[in-house]
Amino acid sequence: MQNKKKKTSPFVRVFIGIFLGANICTVLLMWLAVISTFLSPSSHPTLSLLGLFFPIFVAVDIAFFFFWLIFRFYLVWVPLVGLMVVAGYAMDYCPINTKKYLSDSAICVVTYNLGGVTDEEGRQEVLCFLKEKSPDVVCLQETYGPLVNMPEFQHFADSMGYHRVVGTGKCILTRFPVLGDTLHIDYPTRKNSSMACWVRCQGDSLLLVSNHLESNALSDSDKTEYKNMILEPEQQRMEKGSKVLLRKLRDAAFYRGAQTDTLCALIDKNEGKSIIMCGDFNDTPISYTYQRISSRLDCAYRKIGRGVGFTYSQSGIYVRIDHIFASSDWQCIKCYVDDGVRASDHFPVVAYLQKKDK
Repeated sequence: MQNKKKKTSPFVRVFIGIFLGANICTVLLMWLAVISTFLSPSSHPTLSLLGLFFPIFVAVDIAFFFFWLIFRFYLVWVPLVGLMVVAGYAMDYCPINTKKYLSDSAICVVTYNLGGVTDEEGRQEVLCFLKEKSPDVVCLQETYGPLVNMPEFQHFADSMGYHRVVGTGKCILTRFPVLGDTLHIDYPTRKNSSMACWVRCQGDSLLLVSNHLESNALSDSDKTEYKNMILEPEQQRMEKGSKVLLRKLRDAAFYRGAQTDTLCALIDKNEGKSIIMCGDFNDTPISYTYQRISSRLDCAYRKIGRGVGFTYSQSGIYVRIDHIFASSDWQCIKCYVDDGVRASDHFPVVAYLQKKDK
């Protein structure tokens, strides 16, 4: 007697169909988030925000993989194909690298958004951090507080052998001799800015670029409201709060699109020259800003960092928006986010770069 094939009940078929459809939708949204990084936010500001949800799409897709592994093994290819297509972008978001050994010729670079540190305890923590790391290049943003104008800070800079290059809300400290005047970078903005300077480094000229790209302009009340929406997702609150957040994020993304194009033009103009570009870019690795710049320069954290490396984690917002990029003549030896320094609402990024042999 032949064994009859066990029939699947209509309920189970509908159940599996719904989950399969949800998995396919997740994959398509994940791919669309990646596609959005190729489109300028100046033209598609709302679509550009899809990249913020990329890690959620990835996490859901991985959950589907285990679901199919248990209940319908033959469907595991759906989440697998989805992840394989965007694997490189997932590594941008959460790189996995092995350690490399530091050499005496490596230079230390730090980028740190001070968040307008004004209290004495915060200022001392910043100074202690910089003294401990003793970086060769420091790019500071949001220096609106009195820190950089304090005699103590100036004494610290002099004692460490730093040359100071000061701009609006930014400061570059470097042990390398500064060549010429500060280069101010013009682009559309409400109040943010970028600046650059040439220095003499290891017998070669090096362009240092410090950036603070367009802020999302989220007030403390906006951040509190966002946190409350997560903790208490009431429909009326979600609708009202989402509209405000979406508008502010979209407006900031619009400006960052043009700002990114300006920075890329600067890189292209100095193609073949040594460049280190740092700062608070206010954009995650799945964004037009990050992907455009990383197509020209190497991201230190992507090359040698490990894990998600959040540089901002306040009010339920966890993102890596501070980056260090370097031209191809530099090898990234070590890079990490120092989340033990809590003077600001950002964490500093520390990178060790070594010149490649010519």
